[in-house]
Amino acid sequence: MSPNHRTAKGFTLIELLVVIAIIALLAAILFPVFARARENARKSSCQNNLKQIGLGILQYTQDYDETFPLTGNAANLCGFEAIQPYIKSSQAMQCPSESTGPTTNPLAVGYSDYFYNRDLGVTGAPTKQSALLKTTLTILAGDSLAGASANRTGGCTLDTTTGTGTACGAAGLARMPAFNRHLEGVNLAFTDGHVKWAKLPQIPTTACYTGDPNRCVNADAVYNHLTPFTTSGNNPTFNAINP
Repeated sequence: MSPNHRTAKGFTLIELLVVIAIIALLAAILFPVFARARENARKSSCQNNLKQIGLGILQYTQDYDETFPLTGNAANLCGFEAIQPYIKSSQAMQCPSESTGPTTNPLAVGYSDYFYNRDLGVTGAPTKQSALLKTTLTILAGDSLAGASANRTGGCTLDTTTGTGTACGAAGLARMPAFNRHLEGVNLAFTDGHVKWAKLPQIPTTACYTGDPNRCVNADAVYNHLTPFTTSGNNPTFNAINP
């Protein structure tokens, strides 16, 4: 046999199993990281949407004597339709993490994946921007869940006293805040124009949307408009004018 001749060796079964185990371990470590990275990208896109919505609402107030968009009447169901001339995009109403298909019809499910704080635009007594006491803490808009399969669910608002929707169909459970949409948190826009992600408490109740505990009607998860700032402190709140 030639001294330069080498006998080729193959992998043993044990070596192959070790390699497979290492690959499986790396996949188990990296796949959640990739999934989290994708969700972070969607969260950032959602925040950009809420930034546009927030600025559109604030531009609206400047043109209408510092008055927030009205909610809950036939001419202006939810406030979001009123700001379309300012944002000029129905796509901005769609959160990339929400599976409900988009529509440009304000009366249909999927028109908006966000809620608007109805207490700012109550018909007959809309809030003036100059009346706001703590603009950095008062919620303007935020992530919400898909509406029920009933009419008048698109772009709905949230009644922060009862936790039910306004102009949101017969069940009144449409478009609750999506407290766990983005990495166990929610994106919120505030009345000063800034947007941030927040991890909010969720206190389960007996009234849940289609039996999903993540879609429970829960007025206590965020301080409502009747809770004074002396109680809510520096936490996000729907309160705008109650000291």
